[in-house]
Amino acid sequence: MTTSALNALDIRPVPGRLPFFGHALSFALRPQKFLETQRSLGAVTSIKLGSKNGQIVNDPTLVRELLVARTRDFIKSGPLYETSSRFVGNGLAVSEGPYHRRQRRLMQPAFRKARIPEYHSAMREATDLMIGAWQTGQTIDMWDDLSKLTVTVIGKSLYQGGFTDEMTEQIMHSVATASRGIGWRSLMPKWMHHVPTPESREFSRAQQTLHAVADHVIADHRAHNDDSQHFLTELLSARDEQGNPLTHQQLRDEVVTLFSAGSATVATTLAWALHLVSEHPEVGQRIHDETVAVLAERPVTADDISRLPYTARVVSEVLRIYPPAWLLPRVTIEDTALGDHFIPKDTIVFFSPYAIHHDPRWYPNPKHFDPDRWLPDEIAKRPRGSYVPFGAGVHQCIGNDFALFEIITALATISRGWILTKPVGAVVQPRGGRAVLEPKELQLKVHKRTLGRPQHVSAAPNESQPGCPYGRDSA
Repeated sequence: MTTSALNALDIRPVPGRLPFFGHALSFALRPQKFLETQRSLGAVTSIKLGSKNGQIVNDPTLVRELLVARTRDFIKSGPLYETSSRFVGNGLAVSEGPYHRRQRRLMQPAFRKARIPEYHSAMREATDLMIGAWQTGQTIDMWDDLSKLTVTVIGKSLYQGGFTDEMTEQIMHSVATASRGIGWRSLMPKWMHHVPTPESREFSRAQQTLHAVADHVIADHRAHNDDSQHFLTELLSARDEQGNPLTHQQLRDEVVTLFSAGSATVATTLAWALHLVSEHPEVGQRIHDETVAVLAERPVTADDISRLPYTARVVSEVLRIYPPAWLLPRVTIEDTALGDHFIPKDTIVFFSPYAIHHDPRWYPNPKHFDPDRWLPDEIAKRPRGSYVPFGAGVHQCIGNDFALFEIITALATISRGWILTKPVGAVVQPRGGRAVLEPKELQLKVHKRTLGRPQHVSAAPNESQPGCPYGRDSA
């Protein structure tokens, strides 16, 4: 089809464009509502973010084309990646082209599926440490606890020393600052990034802190000549085709990426999982029954993960309803087309896992939390590209297997021993303006279970919409 014919095709503009800001304010103030509303306008819609032209891809087939078949035409670029690079340098999460391919090849051995069980003890120990401090009837700041859990797992997996309490707190604060700062900067005009506000200064301090911690970790690992099976050992021994290792800058960029992407996304998924289980005690009971049947009274091991299919389906549904990376951009490097839709050079092209995962064509009653959506017969009914919590293609999250292993381990361990309920009147919503879809004010009351015995604890009235279950599908 010719370019002129493609130009004639209707890519509908999203209503509500404002002078100067375009759709940026609507995006920033009610992002999930905005995405769901525009989805009904068509497979591709057009928006304006300040002076930049944007399009949003809503069709799963086109999303897969974007991520898998057309990666050289639609590249990682634009405000999200420019701002993120201030924190992670040119790490795997933001890099592109030949450099990205080289880095991914060097990083891949540390994330091979066969290697993941080697990190399982760190996952279980961190979970046991967290729940060991709980007392029955206590109300827990679950977001704080889960953030500590996931940062601790990164530290134990990264190098022999692990993080001190001070380092853990520094990373938690800096990653939270990054998520808040990257989120709003991605939607606001670039000149606003340079206004010397207290928030802007905190953003810069957080970046400096993460880089300083990464430098310390690398130096400490080198000083102790640690040859144990940890991420840093793998990264230091990695060589490209010419025999070149990672430079210190490249190594630091990847370590900082692990600090941020490796903790925030897992903590977010676990937080939403516990929130949804608290609203659906029958789901928590089924996880409990499954873990007791498989484990009896012993701790979960790496070999047990594949024997917990219901728990895995719960996790998949959580990632459907609340995908941590809820909105991601690409930029066209020349005039091109996606399907039959003409897309000009320098257009920011978004796809939203959140909007796609809530499309009633693929997920009837999409707000409903139903782990059994992820039974094999149900998965087979949906098109490829309709489930993309980790992306797809060459930029698919390299740590997805690690993340799933950690989430299932923690959820199984918690649900086997504890019942979670919401305090009366508590309403949990996503935080606005964040790069990751974090919950806001997640307080949960914990009650110790008697292993193997069905129990019922009165839950607070459900004042929010039901959530989602988890199951794995290929994009």
